[in-house]
Amino acid sequence: MKVIPVMVPKSANPIKYLIDKIKSEGLVGGFVIGIGTFKRAKIGILKNGTYDVKEVRGRENYMLEVTSLLGNYMRVGEDVSIHLHVTLTSSHNEALGGHLVEAEVGALLEVALIEVGDLSEVFAHRVKST
Repeated sequence: MKVIPVMVPKSANPIKYLIDKIKSEGLVGGFVIGIGTFKRAKIGILKNGTYDVKEVRGRENYMLEVTSLLGNYMRVGEDVSIHLHVTLTSSHNEALGGHLVEAEVGALLEVALIEVGDLSEVFAHRVKST
């Protein structure tokens, strides 16, 4: 097991940034944890087998605080499958969370990639048949 600390920069798309980092580091499979801020995010909540996606933004020039970013990643051929969930809080002390579909980093996003190896057997449902 190894841990790769990652600082996702302001205004970056965190999903794309992490996928690129996983590829450049040659990582195979592991877990993601993180904290920071988002300017905006699209969060999905599973409803009847599909995601109901809502976009959320900070109000009155406030950022959305990322109080928890959790998930996992694995290689699928040359691609990376990443599955992230997030809990966000707003300036009005509201908490919301769900499947992270898209986001834009606010001031920063601090992430740890925890490499554990091949996860394709455990998460076989995410490996597409050829």
